[in-house]
Amino acid sequence: LAAGTEYVLSQNFVRPGFKRLHPMQFFAALGDPNSQSGLGAEKWGVWESDPGPRGIPFDQFDDTISNGRKVSPVGWEIDPKSFWLEEHGIWMEAPHYNLQPGRYLVTGGRLRTSVLTIHPSDENGVKKWSLDGGVLYDVTHLPCRSALYVDEGNGGSPLNARQEDFPVTPGALMPEVDGCKKQDYAVLFVTGVEDV
Repeated sequence: LAAGTEYVLSQNFVRPGFKRLHPMQFFAALGDPNSQSGLGAEKWGVWESDPGPRGIPFDQFDDTISNGRKVSPVGWEIDPKSFWLEEHGIWMEAPHYNLQPGRYLVTGGRLRTSVLTIHPSDENGVKKWSLDGGVLYDVTHLPCRSALYVDEGNGGSPLNARQEDFPVTPGALMPEVDGCKKQDYAVLFVTGVEDV
């Protein structure tokens, strides 16, 4: 109940100095789940709306690839050599990268909403991230699982995903896909942005 209350509050109220995002956005984040700060935010991504409902269901993978489709029914670019899957096995659009420096309200829909700061790039293009409270795990939405799969030159493809591997248990790693290198990402709900 406390987690549900926190999520409702995060959706309807924002801290002073922030404005609520509607619709809510979603960050694809990399980092030590037990850390309050880290490097590498230049590799994070953002979905400006929920990518799941805009995705391609498992039973349409074969038709999508065999017909050589380059664009999904809702308009995002299809790349079967570099693709994202979510916890139900839905093929999602890639997030947008290069997060803008700033301060964001993030939550995992459980017991904490924190201010996430994305710092400007340093001279090497590296961006630091930091939370004002809690650690990355605390603001990760555990039921939302996501991973980027990249063909390693061995015929890697969404067609190699196994339907029996889905749905993925909340908090668990995404399954391997034959022929692909996998990178798991944490999913953060982004409910507000600093009002500047």
